[in-house]
Amino acid sequence: MLFRHLLPTLLFPVFCLADDSAPLAGETEATPEELQAGYEAYINHLIGEDPYLTGDVELPGGMAQLHLPSGYRFLPADGAKKVIVDLWGNPPGSAEDALGLVLPEGQSLENTDSWAIVVEFTDDGYVADDDADEIDYDELLETLQEGANQSNSARIAEGYETIDIVGWAVPPHYDKENKVLHWAKELKFGGTDENTVNYDVRVLGRRGVLNMQGVAAISSVPAIREAAPQIVGMVEYLPGHRYADFDPETDKKSDMSLAGLVVGGAVAAKLAAKAGIFAKLGIILAKGWKLILIGAIALGAVGKKIFAKNAA
Repeated sequence: MLFRHLLPTLLFPVFCLADDSAPLAGETEATPEELQAGYEAYINHLIGEDPYLTGDVELPGGMAQLHLPSGYRFLPADGAKKVIVDLWGNPPGSAEDALGLVLPEGQSLENTDSWAIVVEFTDDGYVADDDADEIDYDELLETLQEGANQSNSARIAEGYETIDIVGWAVPPHYDKENKVLHWAKELKFGGTDENTVNYDVRVLGRRGVLNMQGVAAISSVPAIREAAPQIVGMVEYLPGHRYADFDPETDKKSDMSLAGLVVGGAVAAKLAAKAGIFAKLGIILAKGWKLILIGAIALGAVGKKIFAKNAA
């Protein structure tokens, strides 16, 4: 189990450092029960024993709130950033804009059968949806796949695993009435046996876009599809911050289009500025599942393959 390598050795001096290695002298292999206790102790150390919110949750900044249905919980920004960086192994810069995590109740943060949604806000201005009826999403997919293919040779040369976009796990859909764009990509990382789903929701507002970016193994696609209406319907902008409140005389208008949101656009450029040439795609590696924060035409990674030796 790969998550055990994230635990401080002081919590578990008895487990092996690699799944395929023999125990060190004087050490014994931890039992599944001991490992689970270690996971829970470490998570409680990071985020506290009961940090979650339920019901209606106002997001930082006072622009929007989440209406969490029964069965969902919210981990606020401080705990979410610790999970993203310390538990999931992501570079600190990629978590600085996280407003929190949405998680199904009853699912552990280290369980690969679970899925989670990272919530962020991009304040790059009002995104016009004039192109809603003109977007060819199949053409966008081809563009994304071509960019991924072109970047893979460079990734290999730099010691990174390849990233291939298999296709749409959930085809893009724009809800004109509620100003919500959502889609999911199926991704394959290197030689891993199970693909990953990158699920994205963009909720347009007066001054920018609320981003909800999720991850799951491909086996969880049915659960994500079932939950999609609830996820899309969680967000409500507060009065004065709604899409309809846009004032062209005073408010900033973004250069982005709906098509640009699908391929990454301004947020991807922001990540690139933070982490260099391999930062067009924010990526978290954790126990074989990877959280893709932003998809872009030219794909890269902010982190190397941390668990190369033990990847399932």
